[in-house]
Amino acid sequence: MIAAAKASFSSAWGIFTTQRYTLSVSLPTWDEIVRYMKGDENIHGTLQSDYPRFYQHAIVSKLNDAVLARVKAPSSMRCVIFPSKDGLKRCSQYLRKNTDIEYPIQEVEFCLPQNVSEENARWGQFFAVLFPEKSKQHAEEFWGFLGDGISSRHADFCLERFPFMSSVSVDSSLQTAATYDDIGKLPDVPWDHCDSKTKEKIRKLIAKWATSEKPGQEPVDPQDVFLYPKGMCAIGTLTRSLVPASSASSEAVVFGWPYGSTPKCIKGSGYERFTFYDQGTSEELDLLEASLKSGHLISCLFCEVPSNPLCATPDLQRIRRLADQYNFVVACDETIGTFINVDVMPYVDVVVTSLTKIFSGACNVMGGSLILNTQSSFYGQLQAKLGSIYEDLIYPLEAQVLLRNCIDFPARVQKASRSGMAVANFLKSHGSISKVNYPTMVDTTPLYEQYRRPNGGYGSLISIVFRNPESAVRFYDAIDLCKGPSFGANFTLVLPYSQLAHAYELDWAESKGMAKHIVRISVGLEEERSLIMKFDQALKVVEEFES
Repeated sequence: MIAAAKASFSSAWGIFTTQRYTLSVSLPTWDEIVRYMKGDENIHGTLQSDYPRFYQHAIVSKLNDAVLARVKAPSSMRCVIFPSKDGLKRCSQYLRKNTDIEYPIQEVEFCLPQNVSEENARWGQFFAVLFPEKSKQHAEEFWGFLGDGISSRHADFCLERFPFMSSVSVDSSLQTAATYDDIGKLPDVPWDHCDSKTKEKIRKLIAKWATSEKPGQEPVDPQDVFLYPKGMCAIGTLTRSLVPASSASSEAVVFGWPYGSTPKCIKGSGYERFTFYDQGTSEELDLLEASLKSGHLISCLFCEVPSNPLCATPDLQRIRRLADQYNFVVACDETIGTFINVDVMPYVDVVVTSLTKIFSGACNVMGGSLILNTQSSFYGQLQAKLGSIYEDLIYPLEAQVLLRNCIDFPARVQKASRSGMAVANFLKSHGSISKVNYPTMVDTTPLYEQYRRPNGGYGSLISIVFRNPESAVRFYDAIDLCKGPSFGANFTLVLPYSQLAHAYELDWAESKGMAKHIVRISVGLEEERSLIMKFDQALKVVEEFES
């Protein structure tokens, strides 16, 4: 499987040629990453796929085009598509708030006739927001940071049935009448399993793996596991649910340097104030505690164990004490740590995970989850709130793929963790590298050990900083491994992290300790000796350059 996945990357513009729904794309040189982030059409025009939360999948784009053609929209109009009316409304509000537009935002609902099967009716429905070209950047921001957009598999399903759909718009200027084909020709539903049972199996597996091994902790109940189409959907839903009724007194905190989209998602969720303690140190906890003692109230605190990509671990025990004393929710993203390696449940109210990453591993499906801690003082409130607003938006075929992919999750985590440790130790010994970020090699190692399970490892994610920035470029260009966005795949992925995640704020990120030339490595399931040999070969290129 690993060899096949790697082989499906082309040597130049790597798409997964064998996977219609791939989540990554190969960008083999540093220069191509830079040009990619600058929107170079010579790059984007060649790519056949991309990370679908940042750039719309080709199938989604085709559905966009079909919508615009159906409503006879002016050539200056664009659209984005959502599987839920809630996503549609929030996107419209975001565009109205952030852009000075010449034309009104327009909303259109598409659905199949009432006499189709329940499955067709449920998933043969979507919602489109139409907007002028000048609002495109803000629409892309909403799509990327919140993750509410329709998935590629769901879009494929809707595109195939589009000729049978009716459309309704509140704007009389749009053409919404539909001409149906023969309803007898409506394509059959493409799944032959019980969707609810598939999702229940996923919840049961997550509950089993996430249950704490510490004394006095209750097993996780599958009913306390909430599934979402993407990890950012889980974060966004939780964050919005925690905004107090009186938003004038609300504040959210992000503690420690997290994945780049997380602060943007939380900041845009409706809080009056947002505070980012970007270093995640004990000194910053002192500042937070002093602020709380002075009467400052916060609603929630988000953190990661460990963080992406610096592999730092926050002091969850101290955060827990502050949360109990000052009554705020603690949410922890353990995507990099994984349920298998770390045990954070006793210290937090909510555990957040991107199921897109190593939980799936195959890099061909997205998903996210929230797990509620039944022993949290906020449990009843969170269960009631999330339960009342929850929408099942994971398209059935994606749930089926996710379940199939995750069955061997523990074994894959253990193997990737062993190889990750070996690669990190190898890189640490090289003189060209000034810093290796890995849970065993950073200042917060003792904290990670507090939350590591008895048989847990240290994960598969590493980041490195070269003494000479140009050496990072040479290393990246030379390494004979898959190179592109995402992490946690069953094959190793390398990425110049800041150049992608902080491309428009490189100086600011560097001022906070995120080097412009940091290289992130997500170690896969390849044979350990072969992996180290490839790193050695790339480092020899660096040595030749530096000599």
